[in-house]
Amino acid sequence: MYVIQISAGTGPSEARRFVAKLAERLESVCEAKGLAVLDVSTHGDESEPRSVSIRVAGDAQTALDSERGSHVLVHRSEARGKAARKRWYAAVTIVPIEVATLVEDRVHGRDLVVTACRAGGPGGQHVNKVSTAVRVYHRPSGLMARVSSERSQKSNLAQAILRIGSLLRARDDERQSAEKKSRRTAHYRLVRGDSVRAYGLDASGSLLVTS
Repeated sequence: MYVIQISAGTGPSEARRFVAKLAERLESVCEAKGLAVLDVSTHGDESEPRSVSIRVAGDAQTALDSERGSHVLVHRSEARGKAARKRWYAAVTIVPIEVATLVEDRVHGRDLVVTACRAGGPGGQHVNKVSTAVRVYHRPSGLMARVSSERSQKSNLAQAILRIGSLLRARDDERQSAEKKSRRTAHYRLVRGDSVRAYGLDASGSLLVTS
């Protein structure tokens, strides 16, 4: 799963209107190339957004490889006069995102390596003679938990599995935080010049690919 982000960075209203039009075009390109558009998020005013995020299922990095980078609209704004600049830029980035699944669905018995071991610390002869502590290794993630706080091995096993679940949740939260940071960074990473695609506007105001 991927997010295609179209952003004008800190660009003016003309650049933000270009973002809206470019997002519409890229949504159509996604559908034409067999990518399933799951949702579209607009950040800011719908007609002049700061950025637009299109979440898709499918190999967007391959299908949209030629779209990544800076896009330029060559159009003189009537509101700024003939002497004003006429090039407005938007950036297209493609960010992979992890598909979140319920932790409960990811902790299967077949994925666990359970080892009984002696509980350490004070506790008398019961602790010394009986292996009540449990070490659980979750093979898909490489996470491990050791629990010896309960008196029975069964209870320690249940607590260890819960601990594995907590570690998986923490890892998911960290990954999602990194994804959000990457998208925020991409919002401001706009290179003006060396564009991958150029556009004009037709008589109706729609984008017209010129190169």
